[in-house]
Amino acid sequence: MGKSLNQILEEVGDGSRVGITLVTNQDSGIASYATGEATYHPGSFVGPIFRPARLSTSGGEPLKYYFSDRTLDIDPPAGEGGFGHTPRQPFSANAVDKLGFSISLLLAPRVIKFTLHSWGNATFSVSMEERGTLLIGQGPAIGNQSEHALYVVGFTGVFHPPH
Repeated sequence: MGKSLNQILEEVGDGSRVGITLVTNQDSGIASYATGEATYHPGSFVGPIFRPARLSTSGGEPLKYYFSDRTLDIDPPAGEGGFGHTPRQPFSANAVDKLGFSISLLLAPRVIKFTLHSWGNATFSVSMEERGTLLIGQGPAIGNQSEHALYVVGFTGVFHPPH
């Protein structure tokens, strides 16, 4: 069962990893799914500047980012003399992008910064609000087929580094 961001923050320590699941939906019918882990970094001073606590994929593995319009051919080849077919399995694991994720834990509303590593490190931010254990927000669509997308983020648990 998922946990709210506040529940996650009660459990994390420096270097803890947090399981993250992201889904999006656009009015064009394209949906996306991302999964992976972000690392908790406590607030700290960098010279005279305070850097707030955050969850981030920086320095680690980006989230694996799947899309419904990237299909995989799961059908057997057409027999001799048969016609070909169109790949039909959405969210192809053979066409995954890399998505950076960072959320500052200082202020509300929560704003998540996304980095599309596979697309020249393009960045955008989405303001989120809490709904139960989820964060939900409206932001830019990925690609050029819609103006907006809905973003839903869930937190699946905390993994503590060995001591």
